[in-house]
Amino acid sequence: MNGDLNARRGLIAAGLLAPAALIFATLFIWPQLGLFLQSLGGPPTFSRFLGDSYYLGVLGNSLMLGVCVTLVTLVLGFPLAFLLARAETRWAGLLLLLTTFPLWVSAVVRSFAWMVLFFRSGVASRLLQGTGLVPPDFQLIGTFTGVVIALAQVLLPIMIVTLYAVIRGVDRDLEHAAMNLGASPAVAMWLVTLRLARGGVLAGSLLVFSLSVSAFATPSLIGGARAHFMAVTIYEQTLELLDWPFAAAIAAILLVISLSVALTYGKLLGEKNR
Repeated sequence: MNGDLNARRGLIAAGLLAPAALIFATLFIWPQLGLFLQSLGGPPTFSRFLGDSYYLGVLGNSLMLGVCVTLVTLVLGFPLAFLLARAETRWAGLLLLLTTFPLWVSAVVRSFAWMVLFFRSGVASRLLQGTGLVPPDFQLIGTFTGVVIALAQVLLPIMIVTLYAVIRGVDRDLEHAAMNLGASPAVAMWLVTLRLARGGVLAGSLLVFSLSVSAFATPSLIGGARAHFMAVTIYEQTLELLDWPFAAAIAAILLVISLSVALTYGKLLGEKNR
């Protein structure tokens, strides 16, 4: 009797999961499999990528971009998320909504706005020129720093929203207990809130890193001809050089790296939960 009941429950669960599994297989697994097969359809594409210092440099630039953008958004986003989560005002929800305002605007539009600021006569470049630390003809457009700044502004709301949800779940009494024992508010936040919010830090970092290494519009517009990143290289190989197998190989390598990072983060999250 119990066996029949369990079998029936299993069939019901399988029936409920079948539509989602079919959509996932059709829209994700099948295209990725086709991409991998296409990368094997020509000359040895993977060995070409791994054996060329230029493409290894492109991979290094993309990974460095992901790390830098993740660190910038984390350093800027955690204090903002903490203040929003601990704000005792009826306007807290509105303030959180305002932090997501950049997500309402297309990344292309935001990139064009940064281009205006980063040109030689733009506000940002002129401020740096006024400090005397850079030459008079300096401009942030076409630099790695400019790409990091623009992409960090695009992805900062994602980090804030992720951290906000986790920090809201941290009991404030734990922070008060730490301060009653002599800790300052900053030390209490470091010893209590940050440690309990490590899961949110890892999740937000994973989202920002994955989106950064695969970003195309912002690095292409801000970096210009000097934008040597994976997504831009895939675009060039696909539409300009028409080397589809090699572009598929680059995309497969980028996918493997993203999945490896996601699995590593998942393992770390599991260890933190235990």
